[in-house]
Amino acid sequence: MNGDTGFLAAFAFGFALGAAPGPVQLLILSQTARRGLGGGLRVMVGANLTLLAILLTLAVGLAAVQPSATTLRILRVIGGIALIGIATLELRSLTERGSASSVRPSARWGPTAIGVVAVLLNPGAWLFFATTATSILATTAARDGRTAAVATAVMIAAGVSSSDLVFSVLGSGGRRVLGERGLRWIRSALALALVALGLVFVWQGLRG
Repeated sequence: MNGDTGFLAAFAFGFALGAAPGPVQLLILSQTARRGLGGGLRVMVGANLTLLAILLTLAVGLAAVQPSATTLRILRVIGGIALIGIATLELRSLTERGSASSVRPSARWGPTAIGVVAVLLNPGAWLFFATTATSILATTAARDGRTAAVATAVMIAAGVSSSDLVFSVLGSGGRRVLGERGLRWIRSALALALVALGLVFVWQGLRG
């Protein structure tokens, strides 16, 4: 396979991966609705730098990510609780007086930290690292060398980042289109969606 074509395919794969609905996308939209474009971008930076770090670790062969069934169950429970906690803070902020864009300086969870947590405690992400990502990067390293594997990892992360950027930009237009009242309803709906997703994660983890 031509190298440039392979890297373009890796970028396209990352873009499609980032477009798939999941916790990170919901968090990007909710933080964009709450804090504006900057909030969504900070979630994106936290999530995608974490993704890139793990992909690069796999690309250079420093680790093989093979989480056990028990580890995945624990990740589901902890990740679900984290999503519920983030959503609860968002719902609480909606009950406070002030505009939908107001953010308390004392907020315990910044957008960048939320993005990091969204990846580290997402069982789906670790399944991806253990299967598809490991296979792609190991195959590329065996065929074209470690440098090509590193470049492939970077292109996958770049594709995911580009897709997430689209979510952020689209979400930032909500305030102009919907107004503050409509934006509060959107934020509430996204927070409830995060609660539902968190409950599903916890249920899956406890059920085994």
